Amino acid sequence: MKRVAVVLGVVSLFAGCASSPEYEQTSKKLNDGMHYFIKTNYKPCQISRDWAIRTLTNRANKICKSQYILINEQTPVILQPEAESGTRELLWEIKCNDAT
Repeated sequence: MKRVAVVLGVVSLFAGCASSPEYEQTSKKLNDGMHYFIKTNYKPCQISRDWAIRTLTNRANKICKSQYILINEQTPVILQPEAESGTRELLWEIKCNDAT
């Protein structure tokens, strides 16, 4: 019985941490072509960050039918430590690899 309670506690922790993140997308025309900025939030645990990366990867693959180039990956630095339940932001700048 004690094991069941521990397992349920661990599962609920991971379920809250690994919820599927939403994303935002913007684009900007630069000298070397169109750059896309995709952003999502994640919770401060590795499982949630992995889901955020998977979400951005899937979105980048939908934007760029061929391959994409990851120009920049930013996770803003938090100067004041927040509570561990706070969310963080992951921003990718990508460019489609137009094979000619």
